[in-house]
Amino acid sequence: MEAVAPSIEGEAGPRTARILLVAPPARGGLARHVISLLSGLDQDGYQVAVACEPDGPIARAARERPIPVFDMPISPRSGTSQAARAAVKVARAISDLKVQIVHTHSFRAGLIGALSLPLAGTGRLVATLHNYPPGADGMHTRRRRERWALGLLCHSACRLITVCDALRRDLLALRPELAAKTVVIPNGIDTQAAPPREPAETRSSLGIAEGVPLVGMVARLAPQKGVADFMRAARVVADGLPSAQFVVVGDGPLRDEARALCREMKLEDCVQFLGEMESARDLVAAFDLLVLPSISEGSPILVMEAMALGKPVVATAVGGVPEIVVDGQTGILVEPSDPEALGRAVLSLLHQAERAREMGEQGRRRAALHFDVRQMLERTKVVYADLLRKEIEARGRER
Repeated sequence: MEAVAPSIEGEAGPRTARILLVAPPARGGLARHVISLLSGLDQDGYQVAVACEPDGPIARAARERPIPVFDMPISPRSGTSQAARAAVKVARAISDLKVQIVHTHSFRAGLIGALSLPLAGTGRLVATLHNYPPGADGMHTRRRRERWALGLLCHSACRLITVCDALRRDLLALRPELAAKTVVIPNGIDTQAAPPREPAETRSSLGIAEGVPLVGMVARLAPQKGVADFMRAARVVADGLPSAQFVVVGDGPLRDEARALCREMKLEDCVQFLGEMESARDLVAAFDLLVLPSISEGSPILVMEAMALGKPVVATAVGGVPEIVVDGQTGILVEPSDPEALGRAVLSLLHQAERAREMGEQGRRRAALHFDVRQMLERTKVVYADLLRKEIEARGRER
């Protein structure tokens, strides 16, 4: 795994800075990534602020510290004019705080950051790409507006961070000239977090007895997450193991469709829809295994967390998932859009408890070794320090 490109490895210079994190409306993995960054940077003495939706989980976490929050009203459906207005607000924040580094998360936030820097007249742009462009085939987007936005972001950013090797490879296949400024920093989780709630208590709250096979999916109910494939795979599992129970955690545009498919597959008696949760850690700890049926992924934090909790993972081999789940060792990987194979993989682990337990233990060790949030934070700070060192050197040459 290429955690950090060779050009920025090691100690690089200044270790503190004024940072503005820019994030879109987000739940799930992206929100947790940004919260981990702002908390860790604040604790390490960086002057941090965040531009984001005012009432989301990122803003709430920032205010608890307290970290300044700048309202950035933007949604996934916002057009170029809304992005431009958001950029004006971000530019004011950059100027007011004398920000040195603007660190954006997602393509939408990256566009806003790229538009804001010329207005502010100061700062350097670092952009983290957490996934592929919306509706795109890899990095290839058919929409002219999105191609323009991606081009502007790639041109404006001093560093592009991808959360997995797969994203970096696909980006460089499209734009090989970006190799020198594109680095990989995987997502991270707190592998030293306090133990979760007792699984028996969580199961009891769901009305599920000890010993009953429990399979879970935790995701935004959106097309790329494969919720329909999960339902069809659940039918395969239920046919082979009628005692199995299933939990779906999350909300999104496909909520009603998922529930309708559940009824169509005659799964109402064994599937529970629990809606959106800021943390599903206690639930994951009560699962026998986690299923990730996604069509497209970057570096899913939930998979790392399941592994850290000693849970085997059945997932599709998309994006950065194979960089996290080692097929046959910490879980089972199948091709996307194949619910039959997904269901068979789940059944095989439910029928082989010892194999599942060993996969969970290997996953726990792998998560601690490769995916601790402290590694993600340190690697990000090296990126910042390298840019600040180059800025200091450039000023010295101008004198």
